[in-house]
Amino acid sequence: MIHKLTIGHFDVEALKQGRLVVLRPLDMTVVARLLQEFGQVNEQGQASLGGHAVEAKNGYLVCPWLMAQRVLATEDFARRLHQETGCVMYDAGRWELVTLEQMASW
Repeated sequence: MIHKLTIGHFDVEALKQGRLVVLRPLDMTVVARLLQEFGQVNEQGQASLGGHAVEAKNGYLVCPWLMAQRVLATEDFARRLHQETGCVMYDAGRWELVTLEQMASW
């Protein structure tokens, strides 16, 4: 099964009910800098982590995470983005908030 990590500033109570409510958009300056550091950005501005496409949505990101193997670039990117912005990480496939501690234990 493929799990994607949804990253943004969300209403945590809404997430617990399976609803994605963006409270404010991610700071795209920080996102762009960290994508350059941990991933790749092509000439068209499309980003990838570990060779898998990152989806930029309306104020948040959806990144590849748990596949046949862990996408470590996503974990490193998400960890730093969380540290710098206080964003929330969410696994929509499991309707579960993801903590830095959980990420380290996978």
